Amino acid sequence: MTAGAGHRRAAEALAEAARARFPDADVHCVDALDYTPRWFRAFYAGTYLLMVRRLSWVWRVGYALLDRAPVYHLVQPLRRRWNLWISRRFVAWLRQAPPDAVVVTHFLPADVCNSLKAAGRLRGPLVVVVTDLYPHRFWTSPHAEATVVATPAGERVLAARGLARERLVTLGIPIARAFSAPADREALQRRFALSPQRLTVLVTSGGTTVGHFERVVAALAALETTLPQRLQLLIVCGDDARARRRLSMRAAGAMPMRVFGFVDEMPELMAASDLVVAKAGGLTVSEALGRGLPLVLYHVIPGQERLNAEHVNGHGAGLIARHAVDVARLVRRLAEHPEELAAMRQAAQALSRPGAAHSIVAEVVAPLLMRRG
Repeated sequence: MTAGAGHRRAAEALAEAARARFPDADVHCVDALDYTPRWFRAFYAGTYLLMVRRLSWVWRVGYALLDRAPVYHLVQPLRRRWNLWISRRFVAWLRQAPPDAVVVTHFLPADVCNSLKAAGRLRGPLVVVVTDLYPHRFWTSPHAEATVVATPAGERVLAARGLARERLVTLGIPIARAFSAPADREALQRRFALSPQRLTVLVTSGGTTVGHFERVVAALAALETTLPQRLQLLIVCGDDARARRRLSMRAAGAMPMRVFGFVDEMPELMAASDLVVAKAGGLTVSEALGRGLPLVLYHVIPGQERLNAEHVNGHGAGLIARHAVDVARLVRRLAEHPEELAAMRQAAQALSRPGAAHSIVAEVVAPLLMRRG
């Protein structure tokens, strides 16, 4: 799904694992939004960005209300019909060449496929992979053969909502194998022109720039005055070309920084870093944990990301900052107290599930396919 880069990255990680497990199979990684009308794609992505950038309180209230049983049960019949209608080309594609198994990483195709299963129009097993640490009711798919969640707490939530325990599995959020692969740090430092004597901070904006990203970069760059020759920045702007241009102009300052747009080398950037400053998206958090990197979370979208942030913060692997000055203060504290940074790194390693994609394919998808024959 293009509405949220994390859902797409999770699907790509699962496709990678499926191709490795089933080398002779045809594995299709499909964005369900590509099969909806163009106006709906623009509306879907645009409305989401408007909410999280400008009207976060509306998102917070809507997220909470729709997660309540009375409201959800009132809305869900209408939502189901709407999703089936708007996704009718996706449904036709599924029926044209019926797949042996369907694995979804977003709640819209999860709802569509769940409806098809209920109507007997989708024969192959359906696996729903929840890509947030907390499973909102929109993820509820009672006709799926399996629902994969990130934490035991998420499993308990869905069980309490009526999903069969035997269909719930806690395996983590899938990330690409590259995030846990061994890396030559010295070679990566040379590749990205990094100084081994400085602490490397990776600052990411997410797929689309949300939150006070540029102010965070400015506050971190200003630390060169109070922490001379102690820090260097790797800055990933995602699809925001204007932010990249503006920040590239800052790169001539005293603080060493490399500025990137959308990158395919995020595993390498993380492997070269000591700390990640990011928004609290489920995939970004999981990828950083997969590399054993502590997090400073500068933007938390109300709802799903608040739970992500509280999870890593509660386990000692991340810190939450409300403002750019707070980000700079926390990064400075970690730079001045390496023992605290080391403890956070250990906590991140303890929380990580770098093999989640492989485990989902091997322990959930493969047995379902074997059972189907």
